[in-house]
Amino acid sequence: MHRLLEPLLACPACGGELRLAAGAEELICVDSRAGAGHVWPVVRGIPRFVGNLRTAGAETRTVRAFERQWQSYGRLRRIFGKDPRAMRANLVGARMGQRIDADWYRGKTVLDAGCGHGRYLRAFADMGAQVVGLDIGRGPEEAGVPLDDPALAVVQGSVLEAPFRDQSFDLVFSDGVIHHTPDAHAAYLELARLVKPGGALYIWVYPQEGRLRELVFGTARKLTTRLPGSAVRLLSFAVAPLTLFVRSYSGTRLGQATWGECAQVVHDWIAPPLQSHHTWDEVAGWAAEAGLVDPEELPIPTGITAWKPDPERGTHASAGR
Repeated sequence: MHRLLEPLLACPACGGELRLAAGAEELICVDSRAGAGHVWPVVRGIPRFVGNLRTAGAETRTVRAFERQWQSYGRLRRIFGKDPRAMRANLVGARMGQRIDADWYRGKTVLDAGCGHGRYLRAFADMGAQVVGLDIGRGPEEAGVPLDDPALAVVQGSVLEAPFRDQSFDLVFSDGVIHHTPDAHAAYLELARLVKPGGALYIWVYPQEGRLRELVFGTARKLTTRLPGSAVRLLSFAVAPLTLFVRSYSGTRLGQATWGECAQVVHDWIAPPLQSHHTWDEVAGWAAEAGLVDPEELPIPTGITAWKPDPERGTHASAGR
């Protein structure tokens, strides 16, 4: 198991302390107040906290859809039309909020919650952060995330039951993830729990679109989310030109990106059964509920960075938006 994880992990079932068993093949919960008894496997060096994942239904089908996506597209040089340099650029300046620049990351501990293809893990590490990637599926492995990198670690688990101690991270980053869970609101509150005082939570979720787009895509997805994975992949390639006419939040558009990269965007739209759409004000309300302050509206629709107050530094809430 990666050395970064030992001081961060906690039992997702009860919040108890975890200890690595002899042989490093499982983590055992030793919190007697919670009755102990919870045991979690460590496979290929990755702690696996997915024992509660249902074996059927929309949640599992969503996980499998993304695992197939990263099997198909995760090792491409560009993801969503962005190469590693462009992905690093996404993590500084206006895209993340005005307080965060490249120097801010040096020495910080970052969680990429729902890390999927894992490219942002490398980007955070390149800017001097120690970074943990959390994903409920095996997407990071399918995409070839290096599991022996000293600056980054991978954990398999849910953003709804994050297997980490309270206030463990300077930044919790979750880009295009929690709207693919059964409860985006609950996922936001869970991730806010993990932010250190003085740290930040960055979230981007799908925005609510106009009635026509919501109706057309909602109706189509009732069919496409039931198709076999191979059929979804073929359909994604067939309708990749949709990116010429329908806004892609990553900026991926046929003519500026390859056909395969555009197919990847379409796959995101049509494959996962779980998908919810939200407004900026709704997400800002979640931030306030979680006790976060200074919410900043970002250039990407429904992107928001908010901060956890640090009483020792006199941080306080700002007035309004």
